[in-house]
Amino acid sequence: MTEELKTLEGLREKVESFLRNKELSYEVRPEGDFWLRQGSTLVVISPNQWEERTLVRLASPVAINVTDVSPELTKYLVEMNHQLLFGKFALDTEGKTIWYEHVLLGDFLNEEELFVGLAAVALTADDFDEKVSEMAGGKRVSDLKKK
Repeated sequence: MTEELKTLEGLREKVESFLRNKELSYEVRPEGDFWLRQGSTLVVISPNQWEERTLVRLASPVAINVTDVSPELTKYLVEMNHQLLFGKFALDTEGKTIWYEHVLLGDFLNEEELFVGLAAVALTADDFDEKVSEMAGGKRVSDLKKK
């Protein structure tokens, strides 16, 4: 494990340097997350400490303000989790949001790994947000921006 990535602050600095190197537009949130707009969605990059390790959670909301978590929806999400090779759907019942997410080990994170993960999460969320938000009675990020 490289010394700089052992700490949460070191990992945040590394992620931000990767984003700057690619000249991407992003917002740094007060909690230390990075927000990037991608297609009809948003991707959140969350550096985290996990015991002695660091992790990077890549997450994109596919349905916000969810009103209908039906058995059909949960079955669909579980089936998709089984079929998709990268990432998973997750339901945040408290926040009324369905996310598409993947977690990377931060200790040895490199630029290519971050951007392959970022692209996979963003593209998958963009592909599924319309269907999942409709099934869940929710909104897409792009629907909220129109107001």
